[in-house]
Amino acid sequence: HPVAYYSKALGVASQKTSIYEKEFLAIMMAVDRWRSYLSGAPFVIKTDHQSLCHLGDQNLTSDLQRKAMTKLVGLQFSIQYKKEVKNTAADALSRVAHLFVPQAVSTSKPVWIQEILNSYTVDPNAQLMLQKLAVDSKACPGFQLQEGLIKQEGKIWVGANTGLQTKLIQAFHSSPIGGHSGILPTYHKVK
Repeated sequence: HPVAYYSKALGVASQKTSIYEKEFLAIMMAVDRWRSYLSGAPFVIKTDHQSLCHLGDQNLTSDLQRKAMTKLVGLQFSIQYKKEVKNTAADALSRVAHLFVPQAVSTSKPVWIQEILNSYTVDPNAQLMLQKLAVDSKACPGFQLQEGLIKQEGKIWVGANTGLQTKLIQAFHSSPIGGHSGILPTYHKVK
């Protein structure tokens, strides 16, 4: 899944804030930066600052917090604590006390991609292909394994899950992007 990095130097006023507020700012800047990608589906914010896990339950005491929290309104998010030693994605420089530049790492994976990955577990053909491709990338001619997804000639292979297939066709037909296109345009989008 895609990973994006974002770094921005703190202004003079922000440099004087607490560690909590700096971490809070980093999250808000990342959400603001990638809001268009985050608004369509639930996402997880991972932090090594445990008190930020209770962000939604806290009384917002500063103007900074109140203003920044408006950026989270309408988004489906959860915050997970990840211990610093297990947080391998965090930039080592963000741990240096005199720099304190907000660092944010964002990953995005559409929900339907995860559903495809999940569908492979109940599809015997998919299981067999996954096993073969994991051992030898050329074991199934015309297919390749990329980030856990089976691809056929560069296109995602869905497998024998009629429920998921129907859901994908409906999404390409009935969503705002699909625009209730006819049979042929929907077929080409799915293809």
